[in-house]
Amino acid sequence: MRRTSLVIATLVAALALSATAGAEINSFAEARRGSLHVLSSVLVSGHSVDMRGGWFNASLPCTTSRRLRVHAEIQRTAGNNGAAIGMSDAGPVMNCAEGGPNFGFTLSPSDAGMACPNGSWKPGRYDFLTRTRHVRSGVVAIATLSWTKSKAC
Repeated sequence: MRRTSLVIATLVAALALSATAGAEINSFAEARRGSLHVLSSVLVSGHSVDMRGGWFNASLPCTTSRRLRVHAEIQRTAGNNGAAIGMSDAGPVMNCAEGGPNFGFTLSPSDAGMACPNGSWKPGRYDFLTRTRHVRSGVVAIATLSWTKSKAC
């Protein structure tokens, strides 16, 4: 239980640190089955979005790896126009991820095809989704975040 509390405290501290480092908005999700915790996050700043997953299980050593599948989606709606992208990746991820979810994607607005000339997000409503599946158990954590940028490019 002590290691679980330490990992959760580290995750909260990482989110707080990201907020002070220029993140405008964030979302975090956790799904649990027994001692298994599966995590998803969305961290949006003016020039990027971090969409990641992770897992931990206090009953297993930190050197244990398990396969995760992380799927990320970004949808932008502006007036009658819309754009969307999605991406997925799967791979082994170690237990006890320090600093929070660490497997997934960091995208700039340019990477997503949704950038102003200065590299910030275009005006519009954004819907972000990170879905993390612990492949072996099937446990899924889904973090979603809706955000509207009203300032022009």
